[in-house]
Parts: sequence; structure tokens; C-alpha cells
Amino acid sequence: MDDALILPVSSRSLVFGLDWLPLLSGRAARTAYRMARQRRATHVVVAGETAGAVGLASIQARHRGSQAILHSAAQSLARLYGSGTVALLLELSEGHHWLVAIHEGAVVARTDRIFRSPGQAGQGLGELKQAFPQLTILGEEQSPAAPSLAALAAASDGHSRLLPVARYGRLPQPAQRLLLATLVAFLLWRAWAMLRPAVPAASPMPAVDAGQAWRQATEQAGRAIAVHGVQGTQTVLHSLYQLPVRIAGWSLVSADCVPEAAGDWHCRARYLRDEPLASNETLLEKAPSAWSIEFLSIDQAQPAWRLRTTAQSLTRARIRSAPHNERHLWSSLQAIQPAFSSLQLGRPMPLAVIAPRDAQGKPVPRPQNLQTYITRPVRFDGPLRSASVLLPYTESISWKRITLSLRDARAVDVRTSRLHASFQGDLYETQAEPESRPKPLDAAHNTAVAQLPGAVAAASSP
Repeated sequence: MDDALILPVSSRSLVFGLDWLPLLSGRAARTAYRMARQRRATHVVVAGETAGAVGLASIQARHRGSQAILHSAAQSLARLYGSGTVALLLELSEGHHWLVAIHEGAVVARTDRIFRSPGQAGQGLGELKQAFPQLTILGEEQSPAAPSLAALAAASDGHSRLLPVARYGRLPQPAQRLLLATLVAFLLWRAWAMLRPAVPAASPMPAVDAGQAWRQATEQAGRAIAVHGVQGTQTVLHSLYQLPVRIAGWSLVSADCVPEAAGDWHCRARYLRDEPLASNETLLEKAPSAWSIEFLSIDQAQPAWRLRTTAQSLTRARIRSAPHNERHLWSSLQAIQPAFSSLQLGRPMPLAVIAPRDAQGKPVPRPQNLQTYITRPVRFDGPLRSASVLLPYTESISWKRITLSLRDARAVDVRTSRLHASFQGDLYETQAEPESRPKPLDAAHNTAVAQLPGAVAAASSP
């Protein structure tokens, strides 16, 4: 409880590193506060009377005095994944690797931990895999995308809020007498209320418009997702095209661009010194002004730069329906597939949306035939020059990573080149209601492994 980390995200403050204990019976709130006092916690998180776990934290006094509202990042993730077993490993900052697991909507005990090194975090993840064979690791290939901190902040609500734990026994005598007087006054008021004539019962609250409630919940979830589209993708590609393969006696080895919030990208490249007269000084003199160079060793340099691109939220982007994409987009990708060494479309997954609640705090059932978003993990690998034919079909894609590497290609053809590019992201679509979708398309090595409904195979024979 002493290692809780607080990070401000948007207008909220997310707390990482709580102690989670299972709750085995009802009356969760009362049990949670009793456990918190026994363990001398200052704050508690409990998601309703039927919660399966309670989170405890000991927040330092300097944070308790601030006006910021604290929310548990782990409980916010549990709100997004109410069924199944998922794990998330996220690097919050240097030396802070956060590992958390969710099982059937409850935070797993002894997770929500912060590790100092990737190795320690990986060991903890390995233990979770042994304990939960069906574990889904968010952010891995063929798995749902890992939610960003902004998405966790958007998912936080009253159930994820850290509530202070009162300790009445520590109050001074005057405060205890005041509390007792207040309690007596309240009991007298309750007695008077019971003895006075009954008033007519209030009219029942109007029913919740389930369709409107779910559309608003989907809108909120979609606002946290950035779709980079054609223009955003083009900006990143232009930056990679401008990279010098050789500069001042240094040779390019690889480059990597990762999206950040609000459409910005953080890019890094790696250069090797391969001429005897090359030096750090000559590289710094010839380097573009936008570069910030870190020298990893005497022969390795890592320039970094940032890109400002245009990106739209998922709710404002032009998103096609799944049947439309299966007929048109998939056919277009099949046409350009010979220009790539690998083309993969993964299984569709529904967009994680927090279920809206009615006035009594109960989840509102999702109406049938309500349009929702689905996402497919996508990956394209091939020569950098092939990116130009892929660009027109990226309008509904949110990228996770775009990389460039130099390879020793002895025989260059339409599928291979010294400059090899890899694109990883999520394709977003709409559909009327969740249902089973086609098997993944894997066109690597010119092999058709799935038959698409109403379309030809993923790739033709040689």
C-alpha cells in the first residue's frame, strides 16, 4: 500500500499499485471498510455491494490534502472487461512497469503491481499465465488493443473512485461529543418522520431510453480512440521517406514511430558508425534540426523526433460497416497483396464499452440491432515503396506502431527490398449487433488460410 503511484490523466488522477483482496459474500461495502481499518489503509475502492474484490491504499498526507479526485486504474480496467480473464502490462514511465489482471470483472489479488524493471514485470506475467491458462494479454498480436491511460481515465466513475476511510476511534473527545449529538438529533428526526402522516408515494421514475443510453456510452468510449486515417499515415510515411540512409559516416539500421495522444507521434531511429573518420561531432553538425540525438555507445546513435499529425476520434472518423469492408476493402487488399510479404487481418472484437446504468445503479440491457463498433488487429509487412499502394485503404485504421528496417536483400523483387516496413494497428468497423465473424486472413507467403464470405480467398496461388 505504500507504493501507490498517482498520475494525473486529463481531468482525473489515476492511482496504481493498490492491494486487492477478494470478497466472498454480500454487503461488500461494510466488509471492505472493516478490512481497510484492520490494515490501516487510508482509502478504499469497492465497486458496489456485489463487488468481488476490494482495493486498499495508503495515500500520503500531501496527496490527501489536494482537491484531486483519485480513481483506481485497475478498477477502471475492470469496468472495461466485465467477463473473461485479461492482463495488461504497461510501462508508465522509466522504472515503473504496471501489471494488472482482471477475472470476470474483478481485479485479481496480488496484481495491480508496479515493477522496477521489464524483467521483473515479465516474471510476474509468466506467473499469471500459469495460474490462468485462458489469459488474454491486451496489446499482444491477435489480442484486443491495450487501452491507453486516457481510455482508463474515461472509464473511471463512482465505482473506481478511492474513498477515504474514517477512523472514529481517533477523534478527540469534543469531536466525539459533537458526533454523538448529531446522531441523537438524526434519530429524533427519524422518529418524527415515522410518526407524521404519510405523504403520497412519488410517481415512478421514467424508464431509461436504452438505445439513447447505449449510444451515449459508445460515444464516450469512441472519443478516447484516435483514428489516424490517410492523412495521418501519410505524414508518418513522409517522415520515414526523408530519413537519410547514410549521414556523416553513419548508416541507418532501423526506425520506429509510435502514436501518442492527440495525433502526435514519437519516432526514433538507430544509426551505426561505419567509417573510421565518422564522429559524434560530425553527426551532430549534419543532423536535421528536429533531431534529439542520444548516443547509446561509441558506435551507436539514436536520434528522436516528434511529429504532429491530424487524427480524428473514432466517433468523428468515417467508419465503414463490416459487410462493406468484406466486399470492397478486403477485395482491394487482395489486389495489392502481391506487393507485400505479409498481410494479416485478425479476428474482430467488439469495442469495450462501459454499460450505462439506470437510476437504481443497475446496468441497462443493450438493445438488439444497435449499431456498435468492432475492431480487427491488422499487420502489413513489405517493402517501404509498397506503402504508397496501401495508403488509400487506411482511412479507418488506428496505428499502434510503424517501423522501418534495413535488410540484406540479395535478390530484390516486388515483395522484398532493403527498406522493409511494418505496419501494426487496429481496423475499426461498424455492425448492427455482435456476432461471430470470419476467420482471420493471413496472406503471408502467398497462402490462403481463410475463405471470406462472398469473396475469393485471401491470396491466389503462385
